[in-house]
Amino acid sequence: MSLIPTQAPTEGATYAKNTVPPTILSTQVAITALLYVYGDNAPLITASYFPDFSNVVTIDFGDIYKSVLNSELPDNGDEVVLQYTYRIKFRLLLSDANSNNTEIDFWVCNALLKSATAFETWAQANFLTNQPLEKTTNYESPEWLTYLDLAEKGNRIVIGRFYPKEGGMVDCIVKDDEGAGCFSVNVNYSRLIPMVARLPHQLKGYYDIILTDGELNEICRQRYIYEERSGREKYFLFVNALGGIDTLICKGENVLAPDITHNIGRFGRQYRALDDTDDIRKWTQHIGQVPNRQRNWIYELLTAKQGAEKYDPETMKYLEIVVDSSELSMSDFGQLAGSPFSYILNETENVVADTERPDRSLHQSVADQAEELHDDTRQVVLDFADDGNGGYETEDAEITATKLYVEFDDSIADARTIPVYYYLGDSSTAAGSFTPGTDASPVVITKAASESIRFASQSNALGSLAVSYYPTTVIID
Repeated sequence: MSLIPTQAPTEGATYAKNTVPPTILSTQVAITALLYVYGDNAPLITASYFPDFSNVVTIDFGDIYKSVLNSELPDNGDEVVLQYTYRIKFRLLLSDANSNNTEIDFWVCNALLKSATAFETWAQANFLTNQPLEKTTNYESPEWLTYLDLAEKGNRIVIGRFYPKEGGMVDCIVKDDEGAGCFSVNVNYSRLIPMVARLPHQLKGYYDIILTDGELNEICRQRYIYEERSGREKYFLFVNALGGIDTLICKGENVLAPDITHNIGRFGRQYRALDDTDDIRKWTQHIGQVPNRQRNWIYELLTAKQGAEKYDPETMKYLEIVVDSSELSMSDFGQLAGSPFSYILNETENVVADTERPDRSLHQSVADQAEELHDDTRQVVLDFADDGNGGYETEDAEITATKLYVEFDDSIADARTIPVYYYLGDSSTAAGSFTPGTDASPVVITKAASESIRFASQSNALGSLAVSYYPTTVIID
């Protein structure tokens, strides 16, 4: 015989986690209940229940559903995320000591809904979000919308609709279902605008995302209002209470406030820093001023606790984070409100990624702020004098440096084609030469620190040479 509950989930129905009705039986004997993921052989839970004083058994597996259901956040490069574990089919097997039994198959979704409408009906008429119906966005912001398609072969079409300034509308197909399921779709401006047969300057500054059925009948829509970036925006993705993905654009200050512990140890006569602590890089993000009518939506995001990501627009990567505290305090007086929340990366390794380097390019405006370089050089001026043989030379200079920088006036026309020779130590053979009209000032000469140097030329047009050097205590190789 079959057990007939006085209340139970409807065969084949779809529920939110909090709308699955408890199973209630009137009985005088113990009841055994087994809950399976449909198709699995091993039950998620096996439990025995005994009737209360009214001969009633109540069975509720709400916590078990939560442990199995999940919504995935997008990974780098994703445009559509098929939420495999958003909607799961369960089988409930009931039996009693008299060999009576029954089984019920039903679906549960990763959603919490408080509505007079059944979740199955509500989900077929709405996006899975409580975000503002008219939401501001910009070129960088990742915008995601999630919807549930219960049609066996899939019949939902996501349309992006833009509005030309001269009137009318232009559409593009963003997503066309091929089967049933829960889908999260990237609908941000930068992805959609290349799909439209218009240039941006021809369009009004907003666009709609419309969910339709297979006959292009509108089911619901979301509007995005374009707003130019200020450069302060930070982008955070949250799994909301309905199991969809929402983007929160924060324009407030982002503060790095890590938890750092320093331990030291003594080794002999010296102290050393010990790397034996868990330092946590933690940020506090101020949401910035938002319309106070959004406070319930922001509260939902921060309390859903189902997953969050931070989006880096420069690298176009999603970084998984954990929100560890929030200070939501938004009044209903006035038009704007703001609150902070704190988060950490989900990685336990305390390493700064190369993508976190604040500047990835050089700026001339920064270089123009540079001051004169500090000069550690010393200088000796050597004058040319008649050598008595029709030429000119300087005296021997004892300079204890290995590298000399010889400066001269290369604008003197009479000296531009006449080479200058230099001699090291007692050698009567030139070690090298340079020509003022060919070689740029300064000419660099290397030698041993103990070697002296002198210069000779067939012309006295230069008059003198300035020899600069770094003292031997600041040797530059």
